[in-house]
Amino acid sequence: MSGMVDVDFEGIMLRLLHERGVYWPDQGILFVADPHFGKEATFRRHAIPVPRGGTAGTLRRIASMLDATGARRLVILGDMFHARSSLSPDVLDSMDGFFEKHDRLECTLVRGNHDAWIGSLPSGWPIAIVDPGERIERLAMGHSPSDYEAGMELMLCGHVHPAVWFGAGDDRLRLACYWQRQRVLHLPAIGCFTGTHTIRPCRGDRVWMVTDQQVIEKRSKVGRGTVRSPIDHT
Repeated sequence: MSGMVDVDFEGIMLRLLHERGVYWPDQGILFVADPHFGKEATFRRHAIPVPRGGTAGTLRRIASMLDATGARRLVILGDMFHARSSLSPDVLDSMDGFFEKHDRLECTLVRGNHDAWIGSLPSGWPIAIVDPGERIERLAMGHSPSDYEAGMELMLCGHVHPAVWFGAGDDRLRLACYWQRQRVLHLPAIGCFTGTHTIRPCRGDRVWMVTDQQVIEKRSKVGRGTVRSPIDHT
């Protein structure tokens, strides 16, 4: 399988995928963060002209990773939908089609800040909803880095939508990334219609940049600066 890198996090082997998901081979679990399904529908409801297809594109990306890895379980690390208005008929149809195709998939949603606005999800969707801090063996699942608690060996989270600058001058690009700070691994946003937040890594952090085809560790000297406080991505 191309476009991925295996990383040993103190005995927990995780596979970082260029489609912006993390696969845990030992458990058969695919983790994604911040799909913000239906965000485009919310924008259109407020008379902001944006193209359709963001939800379908995100679902195709997730389905590609499920097919490639053979994952038996999908964990969404918060912000499954953007707002209640995101549950438009076309978005619901796309979600129904996804679950019909993956009818044996076990799905879990870790509550994120946007999920508090949604209310109940359709009863036919096979999704278990858990609070941040839920653990699978030694790995904890959160949405925001603030969900980390003392004693957690490793926590996966989203919320930040991390990205870094790569290159210089006119050739400089901003790339989504995986970002590890101490015992927290931040995932890039999986959503096709989400923004990014530029981080400033500190000494000891690790960063893996994501391109359309590869995951590349960013090996550069960093200073002792701090990361700007994460913002609530809309």
